[in-house]
Amino acid sequence: MLQGTVQIEKLRQKIEDAEFEGGSQSDYLDHGKPDEQQAKSARASTARLQSRSTKLKTELHELILTFRKEKPQALEEWVKLHRDILQRILGEPAGDSKTRVRQNVARGTLQEWDKVLAGEQEYIGINWHYLKNYKAEVRKFVNGNNAWWKFWK
Repeated sequence: MLQGTVQIEKLRQKIEDAEFEGGSQSDYLDHGKPDEQQAKSARASTARLQSRSTKLKTELHELILTFRKEKPQALEEWVKLHRDILQRILGEPAGDSKTRVRQNVARGTLQEWDKVLAGEQEYIGINWHYLKNYKAEVRKFVNGNNAWWKFWK
């Protein structure tokens, strides 16, 4: 696995984490019945997370531009990693309606990765509900490249 592949995936995951946390804060504001102080704190946290996500997406954009010129193999390997997982999901036996929805979500996500390869899109979030094992596998891939005793990296 190329070092650049891990680098770009770690950045994608940081964006995903910021957006997930921001979504959780928004859900809390909408459904959690916070008091005024809690709501103020949640709004501030949401704004920080949105700002962080925007900055990270800019960083991802720059990194992808650099990789397209200098490390196209790493960019292609990154997309292939995701496409391979999604292809496995599409190869699962179609069963109940939940499985069919899962495969439709995987198909849509696969189309988004095709756009990344074509230079039409840069960030792909993984559906945490229907593609939970895909999300876990990609996270394991990144964390698996660092042994537990290298926790300081």
